[in-house]
Amino acid sequence: MEYPIPKKSAEAWQKHRSKSPQNPGLIFDRFAPDWGSSTDKEAKKKAFQDVEDVAKRVHTPLLSAWGARWEATVRNTNADPFSLRTDWRFIAGLGRKGPLEAGFTFHRYGFPMLPGSSVKGIARAYAWLVEERRESDPDFLTIFGRAPQKGEDESVAQSGRAVFFDAIPARLPKLELDIMNPHYPKYYQGKEPPTDSQSPIPVYFLTVAPNAEFRFAVGWRGPLDDETHRLRNLAKDWLIGGLTELGAGAKTSAGYGYFHK
Repeated sequence: MEYPIPKKSAEAWQKHRSKSPQNPGLIFDRFAPDWGSSTDKEAKKKAFQDVEDVAKRVHTPLLSAWGARWEATVRNTNADPFSLRTDWRFIAGLGRKGPLEAGFTFHRYGFPMLPGSSVKGIARAYAWLVEERRESDPDFLTIFGRAPQKGEDESVAQSGRAVFFDAIPARLPKLELDIMNPHYPKYYQGKEPPTDSQSPIPVYFLTVAPNAEFRFAVGWRGPLDDETHRLRNLAKDWLIGGLTELGAGAKTSAGYGYFHK
């Protein structure tokens, strides 16, 4: 299989690809084969399977060291870490651009993660949609802050005092290959109406397997007293509510990305 990278890099990759440990994120982003010009119709699927296989051989002590640094960091910002498990499969970063078209979010060390910006968005969505809190609510404003609206002066901007950290695996998660199977590809390409004569074209993508444990943390800017402790815990409750009731990542409407305690 051809790789669209310098010849020496491709040779080094072929030489060391069967050895452990490896970084599945690096392979996913930089060492994807040239499936577009391949005569093998399964080339893209095999590329995803390569990443799935490599994910079983990552350097697990690195995950332990990363977890220890993560915990030290979050505890220094008044956070109380907690863990949740996935109900079913979980996908982060499906819409990211990449050589295999279907994206996935890896930390630079090669482990799946949910970025802190997404974690904050889940908590905010729960507060907004379920709790019906708005920026006029003092608790909501203090936790999340606000940006100036159109026509407002920059001086009204306020940063949120809650700090939402990246969610990281508690232990080595398993990756699984999944599939979407659009039945009317020409219709989705805008070429013709949906008809039964069109053949499905499988779309492969990576997921985190069910029952994967992830660690979350919500910190606080400034010292904790009774009031700020209440607000930090409220932000944590909103996050847990969002993860368990709204889901995280892609395809939540199809049951992906929900967590439980």
